[in-house]
Amino acid sequence: MDADRYASVVKLVRTVRHDANNPLTAALGHVQLLLEDPAVRDPEVRESLGVVESELRRLADIIRRLNEVRE
Repeated sequence: MDADRYASVVKLVRTVRHDANNPLTAALGHVQLLLEDPAVRDPEVRESLGVVESELRRLADIIRRLNEVRE
């Protein structure tokens, strides 16, 4: 890959990483608050929230791995 194209890819990765991390962090925080809320008692709802939390953490890990992309 030529240098200009590689630099463009790195810039895109940085933008995606930054832009995706903000809403991801907010969503994960809200799910965690719901899981801590004693009013959320339904086991199926709690299980679904647990799945959402797990998938958000998986996405956070993918975004963290984008840090390995260097110029």
